[in-house]
Amino acid sequence: MILGSSIALGIYVPALSVKKQLEKLGNHADLICLEELYRDKESVMEETKRSFHNDFRLAKLSYRIPTRNKSALDPEAAEKFRQELTFKKYDLIISFSGFWTEFLNQLQKECSHYADRIALIHMDAGLSLSWKGSDRSKMKEYWLYRLEDHTVFCTLEKAKPLSKKSRRILVHGGGWGIGEYQSKITRLNELGFPLDIIVYYPEEADPSDTQNDYYLLNPVWKNDSDKTEYPQLLKYQSGNWTTFADNHQINPVRSLIENDIAILSKPGGGTLSDSLITSTPLILSEELASYEKENGIMWEQCGFGIWFEEFLTLPEKEQALQKMQQRLYLTAADLPVITDLLYSSVCERSDYHE
Repeated sequence: MILGSSIALGIYVPALSVKKQLEKLGNHADLICLEELYRDKESVMEETKRSFHNDFRLAKLSYRIPTRNKSALDPEAAEKFRQELTFKKYDLIISFSGFWTEFLNQLQKECSHYADRIALIHMDAGLSLSWKGSDRSKMKEYWLYRLEDHTVFCTLEKAKPLSKKSRRILVHGGGWGIGEYQSKITRLNELGFPLDIIVYYPEEADPSDTQNDYYLLNPVWKNDSDKTEYPQLLKYQSGNWTTFADNHQINPVRSLIENDIAILSKPGGGTLSDSLITSTPLILSEELASYEKENGIMWEQCGFGIWFEEFLTLPEKEQALQKMQQRLYLTAADLPVITDLLYSSVCERSDYHE
């Protein structure tokens, strides 16, 4: 059982990726998002997303205050799901969000089967907001990378083969379109880099722009735990939004990244993972919270990324990005994949049966 969240794509997409990889290994893997146990909060969440997208200072202020909104959970839905887990007795529960930990601690108290069958996956180099204040003492933690250890431990997926990239730079603000990335567009164009820009509302595409391409996460896309499809990406062409990729089993944003020479974004955990898997350096814009600052510091120290203002001072920008690309690939190519580690932990159990 994989526990994720559909609010943050930096959690949902990795959780979906792990599900698909485990299934390729011949396992049955279910995925549920925390919001499926919530009371109806959809309209409030959409208002919050737009507010944070429009006002980065407001978003940063909100992320300084860790919250655990217990009132959002439907007690009956949570209890029903806990009973389901107790009955089915999964070989392993994998959580990508710290907001599940209180639920999981209660599950362990009620069902001894899960005493050592819960794995927690950290997508950031430091302790992110959802994990702070959570009791993780009886669960096994996995880090992809950790600033405290100055180490990259594993990848979310097997690294892509090193290939020649275009001069294009992908520009985005994470799943909610948060950050100062939009203010960097003109400067990157002046430096001669064409851009692939992910906007968050259709009206943000510039019809007169002939230098850059615009993309949009389909506004009508909704997570469906039965289908478990990647969010659909649309491309702006001749005044219309058309489907960029029809195969919902492939991450369309990753397809863009694979071809581009760099990503300009705030240093979110999902973006770090994309960078590592595709050997695509990060040009780092201002972080949202302290754990993203740690992400940026880690990528800079590893030689995988560079802060935007420093990038502007480089005399040979393209060559510098290519060196980072090589560094990323040489690192990622030798790393284990998180699904292999998780699968091994299950197979090593004496009570595991195919």
